Amino acid sequence: MKTIVCYPVKSLVHTYLPSKCQVLVSESAGDFFRLAERYQPEAAVVFSEMFEMPAWEWLPKVKQSLPPEAPIVIVPLYQNEHLIKEVVEGAGLAGVYVLSAHLSQKEIQRDIGHIFDCQEEEIPVENAEKRGLIYALISHGGAGITTFCINYPILLAKEHPEKAVLVLDMNVHKPDLTRFFKLGQHQVSLFRPDLLDIRTAKRRDWRKVCKQHNHVSNLFYANATSNWKSTEVSNLMAALREQFDYIYVDWGYGFPETEALQRFMHTADRNLLFVRSDPFSMEAAKDWIKNWEVRGIECQVMLSHMEKGQAHRIGEGISVYGVVPHIPGERLSQSHRTSSVLVEEFLPPKPYVMGLQAILHAEKAVKGAVVYQ
Repeated sequence: MKTIVCYPVKSLVHTYLPSKCQVLVSESAGDFFRLAERYQPEAAVVFSEMFEMPAWEWLPKVKQSLPPEAPIVIVPLYQNEHLIKEVVEGAGLAGVYVLSAHLSQKEIQRDIGHIFDCQEEEIPVENAEKRGLIYALISHGGAGITTFCINYPILLAKEHPEKAVLVLDMNVHKPDLTRFFKLGQHQVSLFRPDLLDIRTAKRRDWRKVCKQHNHVSNLFYANATSNWKSTEVSNLMAALREQFDYIYVDWGYGFPETEALQRFMHTADRNLLFVRSDPFSMEAAKDWIKNWEVRGIECQVMLSHMEKGQAHRIGEGISVYGVVPHIPGERLSQSHRTSSVLVEEFLPPKPYVMGLQAILHAEKAVKGAVVYQ
């Protein structure tokens, strides 16, 4: 099928299109309309990021530039997916297919193949693809993600020595994990060119990019602070899944809600919102979680700075994944100043360690609270 594709990087178009498509690439909106009028292709794939004008202007124009029977696939951004669907329905644009904004390259290629009826042949494999678990750790700030990532993965790695555990610092605004573990020479963004194509991303040995723990050989750390594009996030996570069993990602602040953050939350197996256990923080967390539920993303709460005996109920319909007990401020400051890991100290804060162990023992639970009493 002769297909015109409107995408900014010509060399990467093959990662989105089935091999059976004969592709003509336009790297700008103006070029798209010129080539469409000249060659009258049989189908079109349009990435919405290519158009600066409103969707209600460029969508009808795209439709008019092609033969009436030509199917059109729109690959939207999160920020305009809903609007594009409204325009397609409201204007009655027949033969226009709007994909979901959270699809990976491989999934986009698959869906385009179904729509154009030119699917890639499935190659049977003997062994199922390895799929590590990704945990997205997000907060409104100051809720203990860094302390959790410093301490909990060590307990997890020791409990499961046969499993590879990765801690990834993606907190652009406050890269405390990178400072604590001195990850300046272990920057994942150096390999961004690998992430443009999922096949290239999977070929790299990401363990060599990471810093290995001195005493726990199955625990790794890396700095991934960068202004990632959503496609890069998808490919990075897909590659890491194949090389690690547990991936804990300190994303940090949940605002602004960028394209990359939305793709990341769709990709993760568990989205954990770290929330301080005070009334204002818990009320804000409920609104934030319900807002994401509307978009099809489930979030669970990790309550932090919890005092012993304090009520932990946050509200109906809100799942509490775990509870992290309060650590005295002076004790925590001392740990950070000396780069001392609490769970490895000779006399660690007992309530905090027991809280982490309770989460560890309930790791396989799908939902529910893990409460230290």
